Amino acid sequence: MKFIKKKNMQEAEELLYSPQIHWYFIIRYLVRFLPFFIFLAIFNGVSANALIYPLINNITRYLFWAGVTALLILVVWSVFQYLGVEYGATNRRLLVKKGVLIIFTAEIPTDRIESIYCLQGILGRIFHYGTICVSGIGGMKPMFYMVDRPYALRRKIVEIIEKNKTVTVVHGDLPRVQPVPKPEPMVEEEPLYRYGTFVRVIPNGGK
Repeated sequence: MKFIKKKNMQEAEELLYSPQIHWYFIIRYLVRFLPFFIFLAIFNGVSANALIYPLINNITRYLFWAGVTALLILVVWSVFQYLGVEYGATNRRLLVKKGVLIIFTAEIPTDRIESIYCLQGILGRIFHYGTICVSGIGGMKPMFYMVDRPYALRRKIVEIIEKNKTVTVVHGDLPRVQPVPKPEPMVEEEPLYRYGTFVRVIPNGGK
């Protein structure tokens, strides 16, 4: 996890889970090429009594060495890929790094994850590996290919999402609540005129 910790970690970010790619990733081509070599051995044994056996023997020998060469190249390439893969789940995002010479990185914030998919075949169920695909807003899909214990990774991602939903981050001091002033009592003013009988006063007796 040297690349993720040194190059991609942000301030106050913590690496919570680092899933490892499964060892089957290296030998997967050995398993896939096994039926090819078995077929060559059976075909060479069946044609042993044929008149054209020397020709068939030469063809099978060339195919055998060609298959061995291709298999060695694929295994060496798988080892380089295995050494260049880093997966990480932090308290803020998911990180994927692939490659040794040419580096490919992808990330997705945990608050933008919409759904999580787990792909696991027959061999994956036997050897406990699988592929995790994450779908986020905008179509972002970082892929955790052939990780060990894929359901443990899925549970950890769900835990991080749920934990982030319940945490509220407050920067700085809390604002002070100003007391609400009490309203002053209303003083009713005396009306200028009162309802009643209006009396006109005539000075000097009306003279």
